[in-house]
Amino acid sequence: MIKNRLISSLRTIITSLLFALADIFAIFLVDYISTDFTVGPWYNAVIIVIAVTIANALLWPIFRRFLMKIIIFTFGIGSLFINSIIFYIASYFIPGVSTGVYGALQVPIVMAIATTFITNITNTNYYDSYIKNILKYALKQKTPYKKRYSGVIMLEIDGLSINTLKKAIDKGVMPNVKRWLDNRTHTLKGWETDLSSQTGASQAGILHGNNRDIVAYRWVEKENDNNIVVSGKLSDAPGIEKKISDGKGLLVNGISIANMFSGDSKIPTLTSSRLEGLSKIYNKTLNAVFLDAYNFQRLFILFLWDFILEISSQIVHYVKNIQPRLRRTVVYATVRAGANVVLREVTTDVLTSEILAGNIDTAYATYMGYDEIAHHSGVEDNDVWGALKKIDLQFSKLTSAIEMSDRDYKLVILSDHGQSNGATFKQRYGITLGNYVRKLLPDDLKVFKTEYNIDHFRDAVIPENLQIRHLKNKFGDIHDDLFEDFKSLKDIRDEVEKRKPAIIFENEQYKNLRDRYTNSLDYIKGYESTPQSTKKAKDSELIVMGSGNMGLIYLTQWKERLSYEEIVMLFPDLIPGLVKHSGIGFILVNSIANGGMVIGQDGIYYLDSDKIIGANPLESFGDNAAKHLKRQNSFKNMPDILVNSFYDEKYNEVCAFEELIGSHGGLGGDQTRPFILYPSEWADPGDLIGAESIYKFLKSEIENLNS
Repeated sequence: MIKNRLISSLRTIITSLLFALADIFAIFLVDYISTDFTVGPWYNAVIIVIAVTIANALLWPIFRRFLMKIIIFTFGIGSLFINSIIFYIASYFIPGVSTGVYGALQVPIVMAIATTFITNITNTNYYDSYIKNILKYALKQKTPYKKRYSGVIMLEIDGLSINTLKKAIDKGVMPNVKRWLDNRTHTLKGWETDLSSQTGASQAGILHGNNRDIVAYRWVEKENDNNIVVSGKLSDAPGIEKKISDGKGLLVNGISIANMFSGDSKIPTLTSSRLEGLSKIYNKTLNAVFLDAYNFQRLFILFLWDFILEISSQIVHYVKNIQPRLRRTVVYATVRAGANVVLREVTTDVLTSEILAGNIDTAYATYMGYDEIAHHSGVEDNDVWGALKKIDLQFSKLTSAIEMSDRDYKLVILSDHGQSNGATFKQRYGITLGNYVRKLLPDDLKVFKTEYNIDHFRDAVIPENLQIRHLKNKFGDIHDDLFEDFKSLKDIRDEVEKRKPAIIFENEQYKNLRDRYTNSLDYIKGYESTPQSTKKAKDSELIVMGSGNMGLIYLTQWKERLSYEEIVMLFPDLIPGLVKHSGIGFILVNSIANGGMVIGQDGIYYLDSDKIIGANPLESFGDNAAKHLKRQNSFKNMPDILVNSFYDEKYNEVCAFEELIGSHGGLGGDQTRPFILYPSEWADPGDLIGAESIYKFLKSEIENLNS
């Protein structure tokens, strides 16, 4: 015991000396390269190091207390200027030292670089010393009574599939996760996302138990003047949460950190649905990030290092001609460093403080570095393993915090979705999905001449929907809605013809199609679409959006969702042209007579009756694909046509309709296969299908701990 203490003390002394020498070297380096700083006699460097240390200890708490909001509103950059002021004050009274504004900025940053370098080469964990500051801060926040039951800390690795997680474990980049599995303290289980395999739908389901009507990451509200809603947008997320929340979210007595939705938390930190603009970014929990003067400087250096790693990665990908490859800009390098470094470290610091205080029952925090890098470099590119290694290190830090806390916390690690790899639609075919759709539509979208205007056309169809449903129940399944002459279909036609006969079944274009084709599959396979020009594309009343490999096509002349029958009559080139494209696996449309129709190049799946005509278009998309599509088809704001890219089972590839190499949002491959790692003493939840099933599982276990 005494020997170990001596070794530990000796290590601390040696490391402290190395830090001091590194700072002294940094001071001389700035003196050499800068025209705005002069150190004077050599011993002044030693005096500066001592003076700055004392000044930081005395002045930083004062500055932090009164200027914290400025620090937060400037995303921490303000702390660099405060450090410069402290340095200027400390050096001002040392004879022979001369420093200007630029010198006062340069010296602290170079000193931080030197300190970070020594930390890395000596394998010193800065967190071990910083956690002592967090502990002092947390004890001041602690309530006077101790909660006896265990809390639950849920940590999300954004975008990591169970298959990629297993590869990361095998590569040795996630030793903490491996140790939990080897020691059988935790159980690893895969789960399956909903159709919309993206954070908006998944976090809504996980945190609130409700992701209904979240069509994709972004969608169009036709009835609201074609307003585009984006799940993660600060102006849209609050409205979405109001619709999905019943006040019983996963985090009612907890904290939400760096999430899209709050789970009804009263402590939402960096949570999109509660920010409502950058002016509300300040939250007192962020104080834990700025408890000493060096911490943000360290984050800044790590940020710059990750920026350099990204630039070097771009060069490597270019030189080695790694394919598929995106053009990655300096702007992206900045975004990557922010997500992969700054948000990661801030999340851990805030969560550490809350664990040590012991007041929260639950926490849900997102680490998004892997997702950001995989989007641009590839799902299992060399770039992602370093990000996962650093995320795993956060688990070690938080485990240490739990061990130091006088309250027990259970750790859960999970992902909200996976990612699937592949070159994008544009890379493969030289055209965006939007421009391809426009080529299948008339230049001016003047689709037919009739005495009825557009609104009257809609009046002919939409009001009958409930009556159509009643007739379907009365007459049974209808095998084809446009071309065949089944009695039940004729009854529906007769019913509709009593209302507006000239609009639908006496439409001249429809009659021509009935003369040429015997059924819908015959039409899909036999109709040869005629490509148009896209010279008037910018004027088209059309919105095409991508959510990973899911595409959403909205024809915006109509305030309601167009049916299959209407699309065939109005734009006969459109559906055959889509499903015959090699980049498209299937489309989903809604039929007046049959409900949801999943159409592929060689077959149709009728979702309401589970009947298949021709080849099953969902064969390679999972056993629950039809179930997911049927549920989604009932959502509000569904596109007129929902498109899903192909899925190549051999190469495990999809193609995104956005410019992303790793993508998620639809069906196909690992994007629908996330994971959950939970304490082994918890009950086996069985099959976990859909994000809402994760909510039910976690909510049940949390309530069991509280009881």
